[in-house]
Amino acid sequence: MSRKTQKPKRRSSKTGISYFWSEGIHNIFLNGFMSFAAVTIILACLLITGSIVLISYNVDLNIKNLQEDSEIMLFIDESFTDEQAKDIQKELEKIKNVNTVQFQSAEESLDDLRDQLGSDSDILDGYNSDNNFMRNAYRVTLKNLESAEQTSQQIRKIDGVAKVVIQETTMQMLVNVQNVFRIVSFTLIAALGAISIVIIANTVKLAMFARREEIAIEKMVGATNWFIRWPFVIEGMVLGFISGGLAALAEWGIYEKLVDTVTNAIPQFEMAQFHEFGMPLVFIFLGAGIIIGVGGSVLSMRRFLDV
Repeated sequence: MSRKTQKPKRRSSKTGISYFWSEGIHNIFLNGFMSFAAVTIILACLLITGSIVLISYNVDLNIKNLQEDSEIMLFIDESFTDEQAKDIQKELEKIKNVNTVQFQSAEESLDDLRDQLGSDSDILDGYNSDNNFMRNAYRVTLKNLESAEQTSQQIRKIDGVAKVVIQETTMQMLVNVQNVFRIVSFTLIAALGAISIVIIANTVKLAMFARREEIAIEKMVGATNWFIRWPFVIEGMVLGFISGGLAALAEWGIYEKLVDTVTNAIPQFEMAQFHEFGMPLVFIFLGAGIIIGVGGSVLSMRRFLDV
């Protein structure tokens, strides 16, 4: 009598996914101290990185406001009539780096000078439109301060422009401050991200080391590398997700406190409100946490799978 050969039952995808998740969560509690350390380190790294980026964003915002106020003043040749002077505006607007152009008549220039002199403005009482010593002028703001010198050279070439006044020192200082904050932000993001990945990698290594014999047996009976990997990938993903969520909540409280402190101390310093970027920041923190967690897990597996 022939014996029927029974085919092995295939594990359902639902059961497989449940297994991976249960093993991943089990690994977290199995290495409780290292899991706590990993969450704490990633949380701290995300908080520091996020705070630096937000500070840099606000500094950049205020620098842009200062840039808009940083003007190039140019004075028109005295031989040009008012109409000829106003026609120069079209030539100025053709220059790519020019942001705004505002004509200022000689009379308006004289009134501005009176305002600047304040209580000493009486020294100008003898001057009026008939004997005005001021010239027609333009106030020009730029799109990019780094090209201020090149733009001023283009302006000087326009027929009728007698003099160009540019505050090169102030503009260069603003550009330097902006560049320094960007470099610091990118450097810290890279450094702290690398530290977080190393911490996650060490956490997963401990879990894999504790199960090295089990992993070796699984490999011997034909388990694929990814069947072994998934619980550890899920472990790193969960740790990263928890870290990202906690970091987003903590960043909210820290930033609100920072806004109150800075605006009370420096009323002129403008800071963006958290609700303007709150939701994108939450998703960025969660995504960064997951990427760091999964990246650290994958990084630590090669050695233990080569059995």
